[in-house]
Amino acid sequence: MIHRWDGAALVECADPGTEPDVVDSWLVQDGHMAHPHLHVARFGHPEFMAAVPGRMPVEGAWFPRVEKHGPELYLRVRPAPPLRTQTVLWVPPTPDPRREPRVKGPDLRVLGELRAQARSHGADDAVLWTGDGLVAEGANCALAWWEDGRLMFPEHPRQLPSTTVQATREALSFTGTRPIAVEELMTFPVWAGSALHGWTEVTGWAEQVETPMSTAQVNTLLRWG
Repeated sequence: MIHRWDGAALVECADPGTEPDVVDSWLVQDGHMAHPHLHVARFGHPEFMAAVPGRMPVEGAWFPRVEKHGPELYLRVRPAPPLRTQTVLWVPPTPDPRREPRVKGPDLRVLGELRAQARSHGADDAVLWTGDGLVAEGANCALAWWEDGRLMFPEHPRQLPSTTVQATREALSFTGTRPIAVEELMTFPVWAGSALHGWTEVTGWAEQVETPMSTAQVNTLLRWG
């Protein structure tokens, strides 16, 4: 079901039939959405965003997407796909192909293609990396690893501002950032995080490298949200 914002309310409408300029999406379970203020801050348009919960079913798992098509705003109400409890990653042979990495929307098609390629390699998501070999993030997730008693996040200019990372860093005091190469990342316990799946432990790599396992304590901490 699709709704268009008319300036005062969300009204049912036909599919706009164009590619969105900007999108955002998140999990809604039985009417509950985690960290709504972070999604409002990223997408903008607070009056439109405030109207979204009123159009969501109060039961079940849903994965709504808000979209901006030029000046027009839309809400697409979608059932949530099956949720993962663990993740396998794949490293593509070529660097990050995104045109606008800091905006969610313009590169949806290419990210979808990367996800499909990851699945063809037996993985759930792809790692985005640049020509210098450094990790930016996942195609559809943020990445984190455990190092010296801290939860670390890749430091890289080609990153989408992640609501999941921001919420985690607000909740936990023992976090940090630094640049990290793909090969080094594989030597640590790693997690993949998104507004759909939350944080899931990376239990394998399509490249068949040995995956260090995390501790039960850290896994528990990352289920705080």
